[in-house]
Amino acid sequence: MIDLYHLPPEGLRLSGTTAHLELEGDVSLRELAWSVFALASDGDVFLEVKGQAVWQGFCSRCLAPLDRPLMVESQFLGSKDADLVGRGSHALGSQDLDVVFLPEDNLDEAELVREQFELQAPMHPLCTDDCKGLCPSCGKNWNKGPCQCQPDAVQAPSALNQALAKALAGIKLDPQS
Repeated sequence: MIDLYHLPPEGLRLSGTTAHLELEGDVSLRELAWSVFALASDGDVFLEVKGQAVWQGFCSRCLAPLDRPLMVESQFLGSKDADLVGRGSHALGSQDLDVVFLPEDNLDEAELVREQFELQAPMHPLCTDDCKGLCPSCGKNWNKGPCQCQPDAVQAPSALNQALAKALAGIKLDPQS
């Protein structure tokens, strides 16, 4: 835990490693190495998070397992001042920083690191740029070859389409109106 309002004048540097960390959405990180720097700044706190890990998840098209290197480097200003947070950014020296609301006096560095990696995690990762995905009918991975499904097969109308067609069957449109 970092005591945000009793930081040494030179700032506080922490670092660590984690062999495995679960993230949201059935993904995880392994071989995580991180550092956090916290520096008091006029009642607020400058925070810097750096780190690297191997992101483990799944291709968003074919669901194949993936490992991707993931780097994080973020800097922001933590403040209890709701007005400063509402403006969205703040200049610290020559650098514009995002401002986040930190009402607590203590900050869990492990949770801060997890959150920053979560924000940098790929949203729609692909195993390859030309991943063909899965057949929507049989689920076969098209990267491993074609399936027996007809690609242009006429799909049966859904229950909603059938109900709409039935409801609109007796309506005649007047092209003059």
